Amino acid sequence: MSVQGRRGRKVVRNNRRSLNNFYMLVGGVLVILIGFGGVFALRGGTSREVTPVAAPIGRMPDGYYYKGNPEAAVKVVEYGDYQCPTCALYDQTMAPLIDQAYVDTGKILFVYHELPLTSLHPNAQISAEAARCAGDQGVDKFWKMHDMLFLNQDQWALLRSPQAVFSSYAGQLGLNRSTFEGCLSNGANTALVQAAQAAAFSAGLNSTPSFDVNGQIVDKDHLDSAITAALRAAGK
Repeated sequence: MSVQGRRGRKVVRNNRRSLNNFYMLVGGVLVILIGFGGVFALRGGTSREVTPVAAPIGRMPDGYYYKGNPEAAVKVVEYGDYQCPTCALYDQTMAPLIDQAYVDTGKILFVYHELPLTSLHPNAQISAEAARCAGDQGVDKFWKMHDMLFLNQDQWALLRSPQAVFSSYAGQLGLNRSTFEGCLSNGANTALVQAAQAAAFSAGLNSTPSFDVNGQIVDKDHLDSAITAALRAAGK
């Protein structure tokens, strides 16, 4: 074998070694960046933005928050858990379409009813209380915190104590953080959320998200067709 051939192979080996070192360096940097981003997110340093509700909003006589037309012939009640991954998926993908087609147009009244499945999701109770504590500072703040919790579920769902992250959300939403933190630490809405859970269980509901469309219980995959049928039955 010629000297030129041997040199050529040495160059290849050196190039491969250099490429391997380069890839290892890039991989290390990515791991550091991902780890830093994860820690930063867990501390509430970043969050995805929420979209303001375009429809009328308020509270029902029984204390549950609503959006849409209070005089609508069709009432939809969502039974949800803020730590439920499927609920978060619904809120991010399907809920905007339901809002656009039915809520913002005044065709339905949409009510959110907490159903924290605490046996599965240890942060379901406290996150529901966080949304309620936000609502105590304004009805619009409830819906903003509601969406903030779902949109950023990956930041707090597995934390042992997510209150600090919730407080950071409160600050980003323009809430009085001291008042918000006091509400959470004092358990101002604990009994309300527990009562909501008990009411849902008494009605035979034990999965989330579930929807009551004028008395018919459906899952998210049948929600649109159920609303369409209810509107048709109401002559709308």
